[in-house]
Amino acid sequence: MSVDVEELKKTIAQAEGAAIEMVRQGKLDYAMKLVFGTLRECLAPLVESVRELRDSTADLERSLREERALREGLEKEVGRLGGDVGRLMGRLSEYHMGERLAGFCERYGLDYEPLPREYRVDAVITGRRVVALIEIAETGEEKDVEQLLDGAVIYERRKGVKPHALILFTRAEELSERIVRLCEEHGIVLETSPKRIASRLAKLDEEMASGPE
Repeated sequence: MSVDVEELKKTIAQAEGAAIEMVRQGKLDYAMKLVFGTLRECLAPLVESVRELRDSTADLERSLREERALREGLEKEVGRLGGDVGRLMGRLSEYHMGERLAGFCERYGLDYEPLPREYRVDAVITGRRVVALIEIAETGEEKDVEQLLDGAVIYERRKGVKPHALILFTRAEELSERIVRLCEEHGIVLETSPKRIASRLAKLDEEMASGPE
């Protein structure tokens, strides 16, 4: 409800004049009733306006809370989707890395075979004699080293053959000293070039094939 200030001023002025006239006539009680009645009449729209303002403020605060909650929910959803997209992109990149490695293996007379998830590693590369397990990773982390070590045990238990080489194939240009040290400690080959991996394994396979049975 809007308040007409000019109309209130006019009403108060009229009541003031009438109250003064009543006082002059000795009608004090009537004058007081007129004054208080006028005040109630003038204050009613003001009280209603304050109530409306309070309700509007409450509605605004509620809307702001809802908007904040919605924004936080959207930010979380965007973050979750961003993580999913990042993981998907990582998997696609690793898939293409595997495809390139498989291509070089074929050139060097080696077989590249993706392994089921239960083997814990991505693939096995075999030649006439050599058997190598490959873990493909965008960056190269401790879990990749652990998977290679676990995969070697699983492969030997299931296939009856101990892998001759464990290789961590990564695209990372810079690797942490801890990863480098872990790979050295466990005899894991750390490599960023699919061609060098295939060439190295082909050479090892040739050496093993030409050696004693």
